[in-house]
Amino acid sequence: MDPLTPLPWLRPNAGWREVIIEPAADALVPVDSLCPRIFDRAEYHAWGLPGSLPRSWVREGVAERLVAVADGLPEDHSLVVWDAYRPLEVQAGLFRSYLSELVAVHPEMPADALEEAAARYVTPPSRSVLAPPPHLTGGAVDLTLGFADGSLRDLGTSFDAFVPEAQTRAFEERRDHARDLRRMLFWSMHAAGFTNYSEEWWHFDFGDQFWGLITGRPAIYGPAAPPEMAS
Repeated sequence: MDPLTPLPWLRPNAGWREVIIEPAADALVPVDSLCPRIFDRAEYHAWGLPGSLPRSWVREGVAERLVAVADGLPEDHSLVVWDAYRPLEVQAGLFRSYLSELVAVHPEMPADALEEAAARYVTPPSRSVLAPPPHLTGGAVDLTLGFADGSLRDLGTSFDAFVPEAQTRAFEERRDHARDLRRMLFWSMHAAGFTNYSEEWWHFDFGDQFWGLITGRPAIYGPAAPPEMAS
């Protein structure tokens, strides 16, 4: 498919927790070991978030597909990974932080409405083996397109910009370079078997429950042990 083909309407992720998990044994592998055209920024560690890891890690099945995506990009393009496997401590910190921001802006909103709004961008932390946060599985990856040296291309917003412009299709009515790059990233990842979370152009899934909901398959990744404990 032409990488500049218009983006489709994307299914929301409501109901993802009901997707069953049939666990695969894929280990976690470090992103910076995959290939020269994939760069690891480990953004949360660079920001100093407690519990964040200095390297990004993904499941083996995700790693194989990321290499295929990188190899298929135009010669002067690369993949830059911002985040992948995310410890529960980091997930909880991100959720609390964004919830606090919403409380400050909308003090009149009831607690349940605030938590629902926060969950649009940050999955609430959960230790449930039946419905773990996608990043805890190692199947979710946040990434963007870069130049050949790993410097970032402009896809219209920064990472974790919780704004309407972060929606994957937000620029579909525009004719500019950011729209074209979003299309290239989406279709390149789609061709390798990834699904995209419609609210965040940078968030892609393979094997987790977000992916299972969209593909109609059982998920294959439950919660993963931290890399230092993984065999």
